[in-house]
Amino acid sequence: MSLKTIIALFLFIGLSLNSFSQLTNDESTLSEIRNEGFNNSEAMNMLSQLTDIYGQRLTGTREYYKAASWISDEMERVGLTNVHFENYCSDCRGWNIKTFNVEMVTPNYMKIAAYPLAMSKSTGGIVTGEIISIENIGDMTKVRNEFSGKLKGKIVLLGKEPKNKSLLDTLEFRYSDKQLKQMEQQVTSKVKTTPLPELFKKWEIEDEQEVPFLEFLEAEGALALLNTQPGYLGILHPKEIYYYKDSDLKPLPYFTIMPEHFGRLYRMTKLNVTPTLRLNLDTEFYSEPENNVNIIGEISGNDAKLKSESILLGAHFDSWHSGTGATDNGASCIVLVEALRILKQIDYKPKRTIRIGLWGGEEQAFLGSAAYAKTHFGALNEKPNTESTKVSAYLNLDNGAGLIRGVYLQNNELARPIFQKIFEPISDLSSGTITIENTLGTDHLTFDYYNIPSFQFIQDELAYNTSTHHTNLDLLEYVHEDVIKKNAVILAWTIYSLDNMKEKIPRKLN
Repeated sequence: MSLKTIIALFLFIGLSLNSFSQLTNDESTLSEIRNEGFNNSEAMNMLSQLTDIYGQRLTGTREYYKAASWISDEMERVGLTNVHFENYCSDCRGWNIKTFNVEMVTPNYMKIAAYPLAMSKSTGGIVTGEIISIENIGDMTKVRNEFSGKLKGKIVLLGKEPKNKSLLDTLEFRYSDKQLKQMEQQVTSKVKTTPLPELFKKWEIEDEQEVPFLEFLEAEGALALLNTQPGYLGILHPKEIYYYKDSDLKPLPYFTIMPEHFGRLYRMTKLNVTPTLRLNLDTEFYSEPENNVNIIGEISGNDAKLKSESILLGAHFDSWHSGTGATDNGASCIVLVEALRILKQIDYKPKRTIRIGLWGGEEQAFLGSAAYAKTHFGALNEKPNTESTKVSAYLNLDNGAGLIRGVYLQNNELARPIFQKIFEPISDLSSGTITIENTLGTDHLTFDYYNIPSFQFIQDELAYNTSTHHTNLDLLEYVHEDVIKKNAVILAWTIYSLDNMKEKIPRKLN
């Protein structure tokens, strides 16, 4: 055997051993992640404490702050460092319900299933009034002409009889193989994103659309307003309008009622029968800016060159007020914390800094994530600063409590091969679908605007859009424990895989 052949053989063996060693390191880490995540999970216990004990986490409220204090303690308990609060809003007011009740008392009695709109004023005690129906408020001139002088002491029923869903309809949805394949085969994104400044302005205009009508009702002396949202099985879905600033309107008592009860009241008015309702609402307003906090924590990086870079994880911590925010978005927050707990428990020492942000005010207009981005990456109308370029990736979780089935590339085709490699070893846990598509409506859009590679995971809907999203049924019963465990394992493995890349995820081509 020639000297060249011997040298080549040794080089080949060395490279092979190195590759085998790297492969077995990854396999060993994945095995540890699986064992810790499936056999020693703390996720459901943490989620039960968050939702059952602390309940709803409405922006600006004392309940939000108490829950934030609890989860920051949990983050420290599982081993995160630099756990702290960062304020995001100086004029987001607080609001609490002390008690409420809605009943029909004539022509016979009916207990009405209802929930107040956030930021509604009190009735000032028990009040009684007749129903008056207003079907449409699109033309306020017409409304004023028709109802001026007729609303004093009345309870307004706003809208028409809802078209409810069939009791035979499916309530839980999971992606089919065909749907996932279609998502993966897309070559261009069909969903266009709106730049943050334009998006925030659009939302502000939408929230103000009812203000003239609400002011008219109060000026006319109406007692209260009732509406409904079409849905399933008696679900209460308070209207998604939120007057959250200290200077905003405080609406008159405003209730969403069960669709079936709304339908009965509406039909009675059409039958020339005027129901009389008795109701009571006692609420409290206050301004405590210290309640408005993002919760930040991290696992510090250990590589001399890479520790200044970060992988940023995010989920919104605030919730709607009629449930306990289990699927929107408590489960996601707990999955993030559990994923980091798993990495700490297996004694993984990341190269880059792994940072988590639980954002407040998402339900209003990405208030928390936008404030964080402005503080750390620069103003919205400026070029992102150097700190933004050190974020390798932003991973967001906020689509209910369904299983992670893959990832939206958010129109960043350069990230596809990276996620393909990440999902390959966990194909038994996730379909690993990768779509070029954009998805909207949550905090990843904040970081995408700053040209940080930002990704929202694809998740099965389950009952999210049929039963739990912003409803009184957003409770722990709609969270599947096996899914939460899987999601935490998938996320822990994704973090590990991104951390072990030599380079950051490429930015999108502009």
